Amino acid sequence: MNLSRTCGALLIGLATLVGGCAANSAALQEAEPRPEQKADAQNQRKILNEGYSLLYSELGNLSKVHLIFLVKSEAKPVNDVTTAATEYADDLKKMLERVAKDYPAVNIKLEPLPVIEQRTREALGKDRVLSFAPVVGLTGESFDRRVLQTQEGLLNHLRFVAKTLADEEPEPSLKQIANTAHNKLEDLYKQVLDLLIEKYYVNTGERKVGTADRNVAKKEAQ
Repeated sequence: MNLSRTCGALLIGLATLVGGCAANSAALQEAEPRPEQKADAQNQRKILNEGYSLLYSELGNLSKVHLIFLVKSEAKPVNDVTTAATEYADDLKKMLERVAKDYPAVNIKLEPLPVIEQRTREALGKDRVLSFAPVVGLTGESFDRRVLQTQEGLLNHLRFVAKTLADEEPEPSLKQIANTAHNKLEDLYKQVLDLLIEKYYVNTGERKVGTADRNVAKKEAQ
């Protein structure tokens, strides 16, 4: 009888121990990320780093636009909007460099583009530089228009890269940086576009279409 009671007590104790281990094991499983969760997080950070690298590289291109004015003059409104864009590009580049230093998981020096795309962009850049060349390049309003069109293309791409990063970034502080960048790039883009619409479209037909599109956008935003 005593033996039976002892065995019963042992079984109860063993059951309690096993139950406790199972509970602890379940708690640990909940507390620790599963391997696939870690992999997903790593893949997401890689994708985001490709985005940050693309943003950083494109900002470098935007910050160089003002170098055009070393060889040719431009109208004051074009100079003003270009200065604002290139100075912000420099500031945001420095911000990303600080982010990469403070957050070791953030990498802004990747090469996310395929080699063919890289070479294509280089060819496009060389062709655009020729249009700004002294003597043989564009002059007057045609020169100003091309400068603004160059910035419009860069800023349009950059604002969407920043917006996508803000949408995808899980880290709150980094998301805030991306959101702020998107808002500023959006504002600069609109400044350039407004100047193009008001003064530098090739003909009145283009100007009317551009103005109509802008008015529609304003109504939708209200």
